[in-house]
Amino acid sequence: MQGLAVKSALRTFEVLELFKETRRPMRLNEIYTSLGYPQSSTTNLLKSMVMTGYLNFNRKTRMYIPTMRVNDLGSWLPSYIHQDGALKAMVQQVQRETDETVGLVAQNDLFIQYVMLLTPDHEFKAAPEQGDMRLMIDSSTGVAMLSKMSDRTIEKLYRYTKYYYPGLEYFADFDELMKEIRWVRFIKSVYLPKLPTPNVSSIAIPMEVEGNGIPLALGVGGFADRIHAKRKDILQSMQDALADFQAGRFVDDSAPMAAE
Repeated sequence: MQGLAVKSALRTFEVLELFKETRRPMRLNEIYTSLGYPQSSTTNLLKSMVMTGYLNFNRKTRMYIPTMRVNDLGSWLPSYIHQDGALKAMVQQVQRETDETVGLVAQNDLFIQYVMLLTPDHEFKAAPEQGDMRLMIDSSTGVAMLSKMSDRTIEKLYRYTKYYYPGLEYFADFDELMKEIRWVRFIKSVYLPKLPTPNVSSIAIPMEVEGNGIPLALGVGGFADRIHAKRKDILQSMQDALADFQAGRFVDDSAPMAAE
């Protein structure tokens, strides 16, 4: 019974993620075909989501679409993670100066997760989606955050990761990971070419401040040749922005103006 409940919960999120990808109303057959689910269980799942108010069903068109209740679930998160808007202003500044993809990344258990992502207008990019997750030890921002942790904590995270996700690509050896982390602690930044995606590189710096207790890192990524050619300027831009953030020089331009 517990296994069925877990599967049902997972499928609920996969339905919502499908709508995020398509961004339009969908019929039953399109949903279960796209996700590879049995028709009967998909019908029951969608009915449950309608009854709880997370999906809208139009009997005339036979179409489903998420309701604003889904949006409300995470409406409080920006103020929780992004503090007073200064983090957003910092990310915007780095993106303007580097003209590459810039992300604010948070630790989520054994993973990193992109909580804020800004991309350039040009075509030379291979950006993840906001909300995407990757293993900490197979990402430059993850290594950046690990560098702020104790060796014992790192070893425990590495051991758990190897147990649950044995197919590690980059740091398959713990000694190699610790060698990199000791170097990161010395230079205060991470540059790992082609990690975790071939032909894509990123530079990352761990942040001194945490997002309500959640470790954060700032990352800039793009095509490997572009990042390599500009890596010194990119790193300087990131360091300057982080210094401005620490000094409180960024303001929340989304806050309401005070009455005169």
